[in-house]
Amino acid sequence: MYTKADLIQYLKAMGLESTDALMVHSSMKSIGAVDGGADTVVDAFMEFFKEGLFMTPTHTWAQMSREYDTFNPATEPACVGIIPNVFRKREGVVRSLHATHSIAAYGKDASKFIEGEENATSPCPPGGCWDR
Repeated sequence: MYTKADLIQYLKAMGLESTDALMVHSSMKSIGAVDGGADTVVDAFMEFFKEGLFMTPTHTWAQMSREYDTFNPATEPACVGIIPNVFRKREGVVRSLHATHSIAAYGKDASKFIEGEENATSPCPPGGCWDR
C-alpha cells in the first residue's frame, strides 16, 4: 500500500520539479492501493506542486444535454473519476467555466490559467486550457 511520502518520492523520481505544471488524468485502479485513498493522492500532488501548477480534468460532458444544460462549477460533479472530484472541492482550487471540458487547477497562476474558458466554442480551442 502506497503512502503520501511514497507518491511524492515517485514524483521526484520521474524528474518532476515542484515548480512544474502538470495535468493528471487519473485512475485510482491504475495507481493501486493507497493509504487514505484518493484524498492521499490529492494531498501528495497538492503538496508537491504547491510552488507550481497542478491540474486535473473535471469534465461534465456525460451529464450535459439539451434537458440538463446548467453548469455550476462549484457543485457539478466531474464524470472522470474520484481524484478530480476530491481535488475540485479543495481549498485554493479553481475550476474553469467550460460547460463540458472544465479543468480544476491549483497553484501558481491557477486562476490566470483557466481564464476565458467560458468563451470557448469547442471543447479544446486553440489558446484554451487544453492547448496550453
